[in-house]
Amino acid sequence: MCFSPVEAEAAHLRALQQQFNVAALNCQTTNPEDPTFTERYNRFIRLFSKELQDNSDTLYRHFGKDGRALDRWMTRVANLAGQSVIRNPDFCQVAWDRLEEVAALAPAQLRKYVVLTEAAGDLAPACVPEKKTPSAVAERVSKSTLRQ
Repeated sequence: MCFSPVEAEAAHLRALQQQFNVAALNCQTTNPEDPTFTERYNRFIRLFSKELQDNSDTLYRHFGKDGRALDRWMTRVANLAGQSVIRNPDFCQVAWDRLEEVAALAPAQLRKYVVLTEAAGDLAPACVPEKKTPSAVAERVSKSTLRQ
């Protein structure tokens, strides 16, 4: 299933949110004077609660009546985020930096930011218009017309 630009933005935001969630559960700060990942994640949720709700609505519409498709997609997003914390040694630092960057954004800037992160990766393939190719019959007709 492909994603329109608006749906892709929603997918990237949901994937980024999931990465923040994984960071809040798995990453620790080394400076006791710094806020924790959980505090930063909770701030993100408070700051962008309306955008996150709108985002959920977009994803529900994208997946339509098949709630299981959305659940499967969300499970894949969560699994990838969970694997990233193990496989990517910079995961916590990247999440920390992104949480800081996001906290400085106005709500209207959030969607543009998430597209740049490409957080959903291959889980949000863009819809590409199909190229119209002539049918075999149309090709034969045009070739025979050219011979005359």
